[in-house]
Amino acid sequence: MCSCSRGSGRMLCYVVSKVSAAAQGYFHDDFLKHFVCKVSRRAPLINRGYYVRWKAVDHCLKQFFHATQSCSRRQILSLGAGFDSLYFRLHAEGALGGVTVFEVDFPEVARRKAALINSNTCLKDMLPDRETVSNQQTNAVFIRSGHYNLIGVDVRKEQEVEVTLSGAGLQWDAPTLVLSEVVLTYMETQWSDAVIGWAAKLLPQSVFVMYEQIHPDDPFGRVMQNHFLKLNSTIHALKQYPDTVTGLCLPQGWEKCVCLDMNQFYFDLLLEDERQRVEGLEPFDEFEVRKPP
Repeated sequence: MCSCSRGSGRMLCYVVSKVSAAAQGYFHDDFLKHFVCKVSRRAPLINRGYYVRWKAVDHCLKQFFHATQSCSRRQILSLGAGFDSLYFRLHAEGALGGVTVFEVDFPEVARRKAALINSNTCLKDMLPDRETVSNQQTNAVFIRSGHYNLIGVDVRKEQEVEVTLSGAGLQWDAPTLVLSEVVLTYMETQWSDAVIGWAAKLLPQSVFVMYEQIHPDDPFGRVMQNHFLKLNSTIHALKQYPDTVTGLCLPQGWEKCVCLDMNQFYFDLLLEDERQRVEGLEPFDEFEVRKPP
């Protein structure tokens, strides 16, 4: 399960970087290593960046769990989940409670992840009631269980998504956290707008947690754009929505949009003791950061 295919290379790069950060002690996740062939150490700046990303998403998850703790049914819908270990980590932490996780990605990616899970004793043991389902008509491949569902479907195809998720047991009227980490920006904006729109329409009791790059014209933004251009993987939404995702969400039916960049999250929402711990792991010789006013 180590080879990359179209659509999966970017996800594998992402999970390898998360494994590196976890291995250096930035955060705890014993399950990421099961989704990579080899642990590779990334540069300190990359580890720090992936830590802040992980911490920000985890913060939003915990806020959702707290706000919906009195609800009998709660859901996480992860779009473009790739080879992430979200369900397994939360399950091991005892943080899921009654939350059901639905992971969605292209059928070829879901098929690879399903095969990996089914061949790994540690992962299989956390899904004792799992069954592997294949729909030849829609090419959807997924693992189905009481609290974890892995689904292969193109999120741009609204009708197919609705049918497939309904068949997997997603309840459209239940409180739902929709999660998208650096997924929508790889689509043409007409498609990313459409995905955000159908999520607002089909999931009336939901929040959409989105992590995307902004500020394309600062030094880091230019480096990132050149990097992805070399990979023939243009960051489309960055051009149309360069500053915040407010313009991306509000016209598509969402009532409110709150945006933070990672510097704001790091300085405003992390405790000083935690920042000191992280900064002591791999001290930088020098670095520049835009500290919020």
